[in-house]
Amino acid sequence: MNEPEPDAEGLQEELGQIKAAMGLAEEYPYWWRFWLIEGIGLGIALPIVQLGLRDGFSPLLVVFLGGVLLTHQLVAWRILNEYDRPTTGVPGWTAWNITYGVGSLALAIGLLPIFEQLVFEDIIVIGVVGVGAISGIAYLYMGQLLAAYNIRTADRYAFYTGGCWLLVLAAMIPHIPFFAGWEFAVFGIGLAVHNIGSYVVLSRV
Repeated sequence: MNEPEPDAEGLQEELGQIKAAMGLAEEYPYWWRFWLIEGIGLGIALPIVQLGLRDGFSPLLVVFLGGVLLTHQLVAWRILNEYDRPTTGVPGWTAWNITYGVGSLALAIGLLPIFEQLVFEDIIVIGVVGVGAISGIAYLYMGQLLAAYNIRTADRYAFYTGGCWLLVLAAMIPHIPFFAGWEFAVFGIGLAVHNIGSYVVLSRV
């Protein structure tokens, strides 16, 4: 008795469903750990930067900040090299950081004539708003990009909610007098809360 030939269309549909169920932890594990690394790293680094901007960068503070940034980069580098990088797919951390850095640099250069007319406190506020807006847009775009690679909804929503949250922070921080003088610290803590929370939630679903 001849065995029935497999239904190619049905197999393709099943394969698509399997891929659709895959999360970042399975497909791109270094991106999944992005939440924890960026959350802790920036959640510590940005408040330190704020202290330096307020009170001056003492040698001890510079060493501490340098240690935090170096540790952050070493951990990220180790995770990147722990897993095989896909030859195709979502952008890697390097591309993400370069794109983010170039965008921030372009914004800073374009605003230089305005910075020259402002007091230092106003420059800090503009910096926080600019960083928050760029970060929020980047998160939202990443969420849309993941949809094209059949990454599960939970992972995409982590980027969507993060993008909206960062845009809210960028828009609201300058309007709250209690945050005056602590803008970067508040933004860093707000980012850390979302990123670490996303890591915890995504590790359980």
